[in-house]
Amino acid sequence: MSKNLLFALSALILLAGCHKEDESYLNKSCNSGCAVFNIRVGAGENSATPVSGVKVDLVWQGSKGIFGGGGSSIDVVKGYTDVQGVINAKFKAEGGEFTNGYFVINVTGPSNYIASSRVLGGIRNPDTTLNTSVHMPFLAHLKIIFKNYDPTGSGDAFGAMPSYDTYGSEATPPSFATVDYHNTSFFSGLHPFDSVTYTAITAGNQYTHIPVSMWRNGIHVSRMDSLYIPAGATGTYRVDYQHSFQ
Repeated sequence: MSKNLLFALSALILLAGCHKEDESYLNKSCNSGCAVFNIRVGAGENSATPVSGVKVDLVWQGSKGIFGGGGSSIDVVKGYTDVQGVINAKFKAEGGEFTNGYFVINVTGPSNYIASSRVLGGIRNPDTTLNTSVHMPFLAHLKIIFKNYDPTGSGDAFGAMPSYDTYGSEATPPSFATVDYHNTSFFSGLHPFDSVTYTAITAGNQYTHIPVSMWRNGIHVSRMDSLYIPAGATGTYRVDYQHSFQ
């Protein structure tokens, strides 16, 4: 293989692995043949509370490079929501935005909210008028206290996997950190204990859903609970292993 061909392949691999968003088309004015994305950002139960002053990034994401590197990416519109929680993103196609790839809406705001995003695929009409929304949860905290775990066999276990509604958006789900026990797994492998506490970030002003599953001596007990947690507050949920099998 020639040195020139080796150099060309090396350069191509390097370029395929590098990824940088193209901002040359960012917030360009558009007077005709425009796409209009009317984006509403909401929080709380059913995403009913409009969130003003939220930073909104509308990005077009292309396909990956032939060597698996990051695909091309174009920043289309950046701005902030108004008092109704709405931003009107108006732009004109400058490249292949409507022939392939997809759009991503990223929303970020003050520290009392959880950053979120929404993926919009299959939009192929360059003069589309689209009404869409992104759920941006209020920040709250969840504490789960597991009590009285006394396994009698290797199959005995219990746990919970909380979640909250994002209404089609992609916000960070509850991710637990243990407070007073060394093992962060909810299920088998835990030694007997009287009480173990886990904490996580969750959504505020809406319900956190808590499915609970427990196994003891071949018997399975499951239930679904929900806990409404106000924004900025900490909700506490307790589950007692021994009591559930009495």
